[in-house]
Order: sequence, then C-alpha cells, then structure tokens
Amino acid sequence: MGRKAIDRPRKKLTPKMKSWARDLIPILQNRDIEALTLDEISELTGKSKSTIYVYFSSKEEIYTAGVELILGEMAQAVSLEVLAAEDMEQSLREMLTGIGKGIDGISIRFLEQIKLHFPETWKVIEAFTDEVLHILELIYKKGMEMGSFKKFNISLLTTLDRHFVLNIMTNNDAFCEQGLSLNALVTEYLELRLSALRKA
Repeated sequence: MGRKAIDRPRKKLTPKMKSWARDLIPILQNRDIEALTLDEISELTGKSKSTIYVYFSSKEEIYTAGVELILGEMAQAVSLEVLAAEDMEQSLREMLTGIGKGIDGISIRFLEQIKLHFPETWKVIEAFTDEVLHILELIYKKGMEMGSFKKFNISLLTTLDRHFVLNIMTNNDAFCEQGLSLNALVTEYLELRLSALRKA
C-alpha cells in the first residue's frame, strides 16, 4: 500500500499546501524528523494523511518543499543588487542579517538532521549556499578594491564561509548546551568576519 502511494503522480502544490509545508518547518525543530511518520505529521498539522499523499510521496519531499520556500523568502537578501551599494561592509551586514532573519526559529539540530538523513533536501541547501558564497566573493573583491576591506586571499575567505555554513551551522553537539539559535550563530559569525576585514 505504501509503495502504491509513492508511485502515484502528485498534484502541483497549491498556495495553501505551500503555506502548510512552510509552516511545518518550525514545528519540527525539536523532533527527530527521521523517525517522524506521515501519520504523526498528519496529527501535528491537522492535515489528513490522504490529503498529504495527494501532493507528497515522502517526508523528504515535504521537508524539501518547506526548505525551498524558506530559502525563497531569503532571495531578496541574497541578490547581486547588494553590489550596487558603495559601502561593502553595509552590504555584507545586510545580506547576512537578512539570512539570519530568514532562518530565525530554525534550530541547529533541525539543520543537522536534514544534512544527515535527507540528501535531496540538503542539495537544495547546498545550492543556496553556493549562491551566497558567489555573492560574498564579489563583496569581498569589491570591498578590497575600494580599500574598505583589508587584503585577504578571497578563496580562503569563501572556503571558511563554506565550512561555517555546511559544518559549523550543522554541529548541534558543539552549541546545544549554549542554546544558540542559527540566527545567533550567523550574527556572531558576521561580527567575526567584519572584525577581520575592517581596516583600523
């Protein structure tokens, strides 16, 4: 029976179902999402299992849809438009602050579970990360050319940024006792990055 449900073609997500998938993500922050069943998701959200199956064939599809919607909300913060400004420090601050706001309410544990158990959803996050790193590279380059940032090897900076996103932001064991949210972690990283780049 489960196999038939998985093989059946799915309907295109309606605005209502997109909203449902988006709103589900904050509900899952303190749960073991790998062990969570569709029955439990149905109970948590008040949406019938049969309705869920009309649109999704697996939990991972649900998580992917929710994550894609959250990342879509952050698209304005992660835009080449930030390069039009003359103050690259302000551009960097606004972009990372926008990302921090976009992931507000999402736990490090949730992101860690996505990385460990849901590869298709994680690919979506990695693709978004690549976009962020590309814009960061351009911000660093322009800031250095304008003389507002110290000269650093840009590849080194973006490699460290990638490590922060893909490894530090998903390390729940390192930060769980401190009660740090993803937003707080991004905010602290921003200040560290600016303190290194800023000229005295």
